[in-house]
Amino acid sequence: MRSRYGRAQAASTRPDEIMIKLPNNPRTDQSTPGDPDAVPPPETISVSSRRVKCDGGGGALGHPVVYYDMGEESFVECGYCDRRFVLAEGAGGH
Repeated sequence: MRSRYGRAQAASTRPDEIMIKLPNNPRTDQSTPGDPDAVPPPETISVSSRRVKCDGGGGALGHPVVYYDMGEESFVECGYCDRRFVLAEGAGGH
């Protein structure tokens, strides 16, 4: 960490309270079960084709349209919104 007006502050010279607070802060792990502020898990969508299109699903609030190909995998995740597209069982995959 670099101080605004001087040399960098080594981790060993930081106040102990900072080092103690980070691991115990419930907001640092947003996936904690029962945490009311937890971020919901990404949406999972079952598809019948290995080629999928994602636009974020929010209309004007979504993201640019992107196309993905699963290749040899049975799923692919969107790089924008983290939606997971899973190939349905028994799907031909074309």
